Amino acid sequence: MNKTIKAILAATVVANVHMLPCMAGEFSPSASVHHDLNKTEPSPSVALALGGGGVRGAAHIGVLRVLQEEGIPIDYIVGNSMGAVVGGLHSAGVPLDDIQSILADGSFVSAYLPRFLWCRIMLSPLRSLFYIGKTKPYAGLVSGDKLKATIDKLLPEPNIRVEELKKPFSCVAVSLIDGQSHVLSTGRLDDLIRASATLPLLLRPVPIGDHLYVDGGVRNNLPTAEARHSGAKVVISVEIDNDLKPVPAEKFTSFRNVFDRVINATIEQLDEDKVNGADIVIHPELVNIPILSKDKKYVDEATTAGELAARKALPRILERLQQCGIATRAKNAKLEIASPR
Repeated sequence: MNKTIKAILAATVVANVHMLPCMAGEFSPSASVHHDLNKTEPSPSVALALGGGGVRGAAHIGVLRVLQEEGIPIDYIVGNSMGAVVGGLHSAGVPLDDIQSILADGSFVSAYLPRFLWCRIMLSPLRSLFYIGKTKPYAGLVSGDKLKATIDKLLPEPNIRVEELKKPFSCVAVSLIDGQSHVLSTGRLDDLIRASATLPLLLRPVPIGDHLYVDGGVRNNLPTAEARHSGAKVVISVEIDNDLKPVPAEKFTSFRNVFDRVINATIEQLDEDKVNGADIVIHPELVNIPILSKDKKYVDEATTAGELAARKALPRILERLQQCGIATRAKNAKLEIASPR
């Protein structure tokens, strides 16, 4: 090889060294089991990973609103739990204002905290008597049918399948059969969202194929690796857990505060390693916003926090898009509604 050719090759490497992070997604493995991924689809340019966190997931609405307003192209969304709810509905063309309204009126939280829940808890040891000689349902204080009905109420068309969405979408859930985190990419959207958002023991596991699924947060609360696995040049992750800070013992006289603390400790540990695979991490300030609450003010506060965090991250996002040669779209571009094939 003569010196001229060597010089040309060296110059080419130097000129494109900034592109190496944009190519990392093509080689990054994922720890999850992937189902029926369509390998004929081109790799997305920008993938968005949305984590779980109950009511705090309203922050995803604020993030998506800013990205849409600024023309940031999101080609693929993968979510867990409330990230699957917001991401899945958005991918189906449901307006962000409508998603915020249904969260604010308490419909989603009511699916987890129905009236007389404590009666169900107290009577749960006696429930087996009602199923003598009958097929016993999977364990859970609540069936989960109300969660599914709430999702269906928002969808523009009944029985929409993930494969029919204008914006590619997946969600993560944990199978009780093999104990692994699975990426769900095909099937009815309402079933997949419900599976990803099914809090174990509170809601009954969701049967899909040969598996029984519960909330992906059991093992994989923030699916950054799954977004990277798509081959995206740029991965943006939205982390909605709270930083664990010391609190006085008096805080734990209520069930809700104990529940929130346990969930916070769990997802913070799960998310700690997950953010490392992202090019950009958006972390809204969600202090004092509980996991489950029917209070509208918490939804509004979380949405605003998401907007503020996205605005703060915007310069870094635009810089990364420029480095990877990805153009922004017209501002306030609306997503088309899904239409069955």
